[in-house]
Amino acid sequence: MSSPHDDFAHSLVREVLAGPTTLRAHPDRPAKLLVPRPDGRMAGIDLTPFEAEPQPMTAGHYFHGIRSVDELLTAYREARQSKPFEEDLPEALEHVDPYAREFLDGVLARARRFLTDAEAKLIGDWVGRLDVYVAVKAIESLLYSQADLTLLKIAPRLGWTVHFDHLAIRCGSSAHRDAERVVENLRRHHGYVPSQVEGEDFYQFEDGWNAYLLYKILENGQVLRLFIDQSDADNPTQIIQHWNHVYGYTAHHLAIRATRFEEGRRVAVGLSKLMHTMEAEGIAIMTPTGDYTDRLLLQVFTRPERNREVPERIREVLRTHGAELETVIENAKLLELLSRWETSPELAERFFALYDIPYERDNPLHSAPIYNYFLPEQAAHVIRTSVQTAA
Repeated sequence: MSSPHDDFAHSLVREVLAGPTTLRAHPDRPAKLLVPRPDGRMAGIDLTPFEAEPQPMTAGHYFHGIRSVDELLTAYREARQSKPFEEDLPEALEHVDPYAREFLDGVLARARRFLTDAEAKLIGDWVGRLDVYVAVKAIESLLYSQADLTLLKIAPRLGWTVHFDHLAIRCGSSAHRDAERVVENLRRHHGYVPSQVEGEDFYQFEDGWNAYLLYKILENGQVLRLFIDQSDADNPTQIIQHWNHVYGYTAHHLAIRATRFEEGRRVAVGLSKLMHTMEAEGIAIMTPTGDYTDRLLLQVFTRPERNREVPERIREVLRTHGAELETVIENAKLLELLSRWETSPELAERFFALYDIPYERDNPLHSAPIYNYFLPEQAAHVIRTSVQTAA
């Protein structure tokens, strides 16, 4: 017997196939589309939304009405103390260098010196619509990377809404079950759930790492996605465990996208438009991926924010694993830009009804992408891109 989520996915497939598209119907699974991959093979993607109960917008309590840098940093500390984060978990810091704390303290100290009150208000307004976990991690990225903050600054004059899409948290190694520990904490204390769709809860990659995928929808309609990844136990040179050793559990990258309201419906800002807009602001863009999905999911990294202050004692150990690792470890933060094709207003109303949320067509948080998950091939591509162009 099909569920409302299954029936909704069938409608999504029909909507996509009703227009001009390179995507094809799956012969056996009415909730899936077939996507022609660049290597000539076909990939199947499932459009069934994740099942979840709407959760409170917990960040609003701390970040509502922020007017200054001091208020933002105070709210950040209070939000961070309100629930268990990774650093509060037994054994989570066993393989994290003390420099990770210095790195984060430095981010906060620089914000106190250089962030403006107007920027602090902009950040507070944006993260206040999220939950405590994402708000804390997003602030750490926004305070460190000018690229992350740029789109928030310019979106209002362009008539765009900037949406949080996902965070990637770099854990250590599966030898220590580092990602599993983080996932358990997120499920138990922060209200995240894996998708019920087979294969959208865990990815295993050929190049030596794996990732758990978690989801949440807030009562205000905001969808939150987390990418919790780690190196495989039998791959001691794989980069993720070393990122975790140096930077702890700060988000490796923040992923955001933009939509605009046009002719009575919400539409995605295309990736090429996002890229050109950011480049005009002086933000360098890497190699995009996803053209083969016919707009369902397009993504690209901006050039990594480089950290030249990694201590020599850490660099010395990294050099024993190979010369490249020392250079790549300087990629401290990345911004990922995405574009997800939006549903029609009629299907957007049905999407939010799955979570008992009344759809408001002009509500900027009521974005309803056709495809709500990740694509393993694209995830692997953006990671390789960030590594290969690090020098």
